Parts: sequence; structure tokens; C-alpha cells
Amino acid sequence: MKDQFARSENTLSATAGPSYLTTKARQESVLWLWWYRLTAPAEPKVDSTFQQIEIFRRGRTGSQIILALYFLLIISIPARFVGTNIYLIPIVAGAAVALLLATILNRLGKINIAGVIVVLTFLAFPIVNIITTPGGLSMLVLPLFGLLVLPLLCAVSFLPPGWIFAIALVNILFTLLSLTYLPRTAELSAILAIAYAGIVTPIIFSQILVSVVAFVWVRGTTQALQRADRAEELVRLEHDLSLQAEESAQQKHRLDDSIQKIVQTHMRVANGDFDARVPVGDENVLWQISGPLNNLLARTQRWRQDSNELYHLKLALQHAREENELLKRRSGLLP
Repeated sequence: MKDQFARSENTLSATAGPSYLTTKARQESVLWLWWYRLTAPAEPKVDSTFQQIEIFRRGRTGSQIILALYFLLIISIPARFVGTNIYLIPIVAGAAVALLLATILNRLGKINIAGVIVVLTFLAFPIVNIITTPGGLSMLVLPLFGLLVLPLLCAVSFLPPGWIFAIALVNILFTLLSLTYLPRTAELSAILAIAYAGIVTPIIFSQILVSVVAFVWVRGTTQALQRADRAEELVRLEHDLSLQAEESAQQKHRLDDSIQKIVQTHMRVANGDFDARVPVGDENVLWQISGPLNNLLARTQRWRQDSNELYHLKLALQHAREENELLKRRSGLLP
């Protein structure tokens, strides 16, 4: 099993994608690699686009958030036995089922759908817990408003950065409306009558602060990855251009060499060497010229041989005719 994780880590480090992937892969522990294999999307290929790399990054970050949310649900179970909300166990069970579905979708690469499920689940988790508190809102419920930060972290991990402000607005509106209109205990009503702004302001300020910081952090990370992707794209383009230039130079050299061989063949033929041929194969770009030229030279050589044979045959016939006339004169057949 450890060898499989090590091979997976080496595969990540060997990819030619953005340096983010290679650096992260070297830092992963065996435990994280095991968790990623279960919950994170598949690793992108070498020639993946920036959008595919970004989806992979969000899926990896989301798998980390999912693990933390599972632990949150587990430690929430004992609160049922020390708290007053009898609906906590069904709320935790429903959130666990939704989180399991989001985990499966995240592994399949459906990052946006998984993100929406996680955000809605852990937006509803504290809201439903607050609303269903028996006897109305009390001082013990106020810490639950701090859990409204969870959907912000989920949104910035799974979804595009701008979504975090929409979630923060929902949290702020719920805080104001719940503390204003929901039933509450006399103790909390008395405190709100005296220090309403002092209770609401930290909750709203935390929502705004977390939203801005998370948005700036994610936006900066995305821009850094885009710059790295563009830099690597430029490196690949420069490499491709250098290969093209080298190939063009080699092709020019082969072309010049082929032209020189054709010129030398013409010179040999002009000097009477009809056995000359252009030594260029059919893989050469000038084969369409050298091939017909070699055929022409071969036919010319055959015609020259035939012409020589006819010339010698003509001489032999003339010599035979002269010998025949000489014999006839000697025999008196001719005057």
C-alpha cells in the first residue's frame, strides 16, 4: 500500500503542469494521499488547461474541508446530551448524509455541485439548530452564530470566490432577523435591549472580515496560478519554437545537400557520365525531382547503348557487304 502511495506521489511530482501541483505533491503525507484518493478528483493530465487545474485545486481544498466537517459533526453529537436542543441528532444525521453525497460528487469532479451541497448544508446546520432551540433564543444559543463562518469557508473552498459575499449577506440578514423577530428568553431580551449593537456587531464584523480575507487570499492564489500557467505556457511555446527552428534548419540543410547532389549529377552527365544518378531517397523532399531525373538518365543510357549497338551493327553489315563484293570480284562474277 505504501508503494502505491509513493508511486502516486511520484506521478504528481513528475507532471509538467503548474508548479503548484508538483510542490504540493512533494509535501503530501501518506495519510493525505489516501484521503485524496477517496474524496478528491483525479489528477489532471500533463496537457491539462488552467481551468482543469483550477478545478483540481478546488477539489483538493474541498476534500480537506470535508474532512474537517466530518470531525465537526462527530464532536457535535455529545452536545445533544448536554444541551437543550432535542433535534440535534436528526440535524447532524441529515448533514452527514448531505456531506457524504458531496464527497462522492467531489471525487467525481463535480466540484460546483458538491460545493453548493456543502454550503447549503452547513448554512442550514447552524440556522436550523438556532431556530429549533426549545423555549426560543437564549444566551446559550449566541455561540452558534459563530458557526455561520462555516459556509463562508466552504464557499471559498469549493465555489468561485465571489460567492462568499452572497453567503455572508445571507448570514448577516439571518442574524439581524433572528435576533429581532424570533422568540427569545427574558434574559436574552433584556441583554439585547441594553447591548443589541454590542452583540450583533461582532457577528457581522466577523462575517465581513472572513469574507474579505478569504476572497483576497483565494483571488491572489488564483492569479498567482494564472501567472504561473502563463509562464509555463510561454516556456512551452519557446521550446516549441526552438524545436521548429531546429527542424527548419535541419530541413534547409537537407534541402541544400539534395540540391547540391542534383547539380553534381547534372555536371557528371554534362561531362559524358551517363551512369550518374541522384543519390536521393523517396523520403527526401526533392524526390519528386530526383526520381524522374534518375528515370530520364536511365532511359537516356539505354538509348545510348541501343544507339551504339545499332552503330556497330551498321559497321558490321557494311564490312560484310564489302567482303562479299571483294569475293565476287575475285571469282569473276563482277567486272
